[in-house]
Amino acid sequence: MSKAELAQIAAAAGLPRLGDKHLDQLQMAVTSARELAQKLPKDLHWSEELSLTFRLPRPTSPAPHSEANSEGHAKTKGTP
Repeated sequence: MSKAELAQIAAAAGLPRLGDKHLDQLQMAVTSARELAQKLPKDLHWSEELSLTFRLPRPTSPAPHSEANSEGHAKTKGTP
């Protein structure tokens, strides 16, 4: 793939000013993605596609409440 084609792909992704080092990394990523796509079964149904789910840990302390955010949302004691 030529540098011009890589620059066009980068620009389409919103990265119009990538340098040569980053265009080389993009080349490796595009090549890898194409290889992986070729390994997928051609009759793969959309419901069989893998989905990765990431969960963030809950904060250890409650988020601070400002008075502006709590107006009309007053909690009474013992109410969750």
